[in-house]
Amino acid sequence: MYPQNATPLIIVGRQRAGTRFLTDVLNSFGGVAIQGELPNPVMASAAQMIRNVDAFYTQMAETGDARRRRQYDTWLRKREDLIFSIWENASQGARVKFDANTRYFGYKRPNNESYFDFYEASFRFRPPFYVYCTRNFVDNYLSIVSRWPERTIGQVASDYIESTAQYHRMAAAAPGRILLFNLDDYMKHRLRYIEDGIITPLGLHLEKNHKRRLERMSAKNRTEQDLNVPRRQSLTIKEQHFIRTHSELEREFEKLSLSDDYTRHTLS
Repeated sequence: MYPQNATPLIIVGRQRAGTRFLTDVLNSFGGVAIQGELPNPVMASAAQMIRNVDAFYTQMAETGDARRRRQYDTWLRKREDLIFSIWENASQGARVKFDANTRYFGYKRPNNESYFDFYEASFRFRPPFYVYCTRNFVDNYLSIVSRWPERTIGQVASDYIESTAQYHRMAAAAPGRILLFNLDDYMKHRLRYIEDGIITPLGLHLEKNHKRRLERMSAKNRTEQDLNVPRRQSLTIKEQHFIRTHSELEREFEKLSLSDDYTRHTLS
């Protein structure tokens, strides 16, 4: 059904920080199939359903009966395909095609880093790779509030700090499996940044013709493209004051950027 040798590849991180663009880049490789977004209530319900099934089979296995332990072991292997099926069939968009040779089968959703513990526990036989997307707080906030003007800078700042802290927890818990995509670095260094920081670490090969196609792609602002609403370019006076009095936002971004070996050593 699903490619047995495929590694889960999960795109997470900040809204408006290039998650869709990076997904398009990775899906341009024949061995990658990253499915679209599940609505938040759907993802929450699916995760809870899987936890409930886990609890049922775990309780059965704890009786000590050999047959029930075998049923539990069978469930553990089926669980991975079930998550793949949810990604493929419950997402908001069309299915992304895959075949028996697909190397990475994945899912894209901003803020989905909150499900890191769930994925780590669920994918027992093939540990996932993750790509965490981010950018500096001011540009991230301006892009978010352009699309969702009801969101306050305090709310976005709280989400930003929490998400960044989760990235550090992930990097500590799964060293070597957490890649960082910094949209600011991509805007500065273009495809070279993605090739060296993400494509090569994933073991993907970039042919010359493919490289030329990717060089023509760009991380377009989806607010302007989808809603025909201009992106805000500057902070209000009140927002500027907020930034000045919350220096931890810049410190956390700098700390996050310095945690990326590629950014620190190659682009310095």
